[in-house]
Amino acid sequence: MNFWMRANMFFRSFFLQAGWNYVKYQNLGFAFVMLPFLQRLYKQDPGAFPTVLQRYLDTFNTHPVMSSFCYGAMAKQEEAIASTQSIAEYKEKVFEWTETRRALSITAASIGDRLFWGTIKPLTLLIAVLLWILLGVNFFETQNTYEPASWVLWIAPIFIFTLYNALAWFVRWKGIKISYSADPSSCFGLTYFDWNKTIYWLKKIGVIFTILMILFAIGSYLSTVEEFNLQFAVHTILISFFVLFSFITHRLKIPNVYLYLTTVIIFTVVCLF
Repeated sequence: MNFWMRANMFFRSFFLQAGWNYVKYQNLGFAFVMLPFLQRLYKQDPGAFPTVLQRYLDTFNTHPVMSSFCYGAMAKQEEAIASTQSIAEYKEKVFEWTETRRALSITAASIGDRLFWGTIKPLTLLIAVLLWILLGVNFFETQNTYEPASWVLWIAPIFIFTLYNALAWFVRWKGIKISYSADPSSCFGLTYFDWNKTIYWLKKIGVIFTILMILFAIGSYLSTVEEFNLQFAVHTILISFFVLFSFITHRLKIPNVYLYLTTVIIFTVVCLF
């Protein structure tokens, strides 16, 4: 696979979910991404192309960013199918292709959901809030006379938008390249990165940012308060309780849905009184 073919697949990968449907999910987008490669590969055998394309229109569903690891691997597997010399070998390679597509799509979806949607997106939101605080945005209603210019407010969203997409684009591009050149023993390049360790440390950074924001909010309030405020004390205790409770549920492997239900119930009761 040359540079221009990889660039073509990279550009088309942004339209993976354009044809999303409830029957076969991302199958139309998957076929759209792979179409130029398949047309070039079967240029000398146009009669086989409809059957090949039909395989790519089967059910497909994975994380949009991590899907790049599927494209390169499927291209490599398809080249092996195109070079078969017998019916038995062809059936064997098609079976391997099907199993690889299924395994990679599931694995990539799991990694992508935890990394991008469960870790990086919340982390970039925290970074945006911290940037706004550093730029003087008065989140905590303190007696702050400084009013930042309107254009300053755009710095944080532009920064995190650029940061998130830079990471996503890097994975999209490298995923195609790595998975095409990697062998099955490395899960077509998925094991080249220690995803669990990356997710672990990014979550730790998110916890640190959250604690800093809570401490900053408390400090900002206490620097201006002249008398005891029961409402502020209750809110502070509740937030601290749920931060601590989240660690406990994580350690005990209690599903987060119970934490959310407890949060809703307690905050509902507090609001009523």
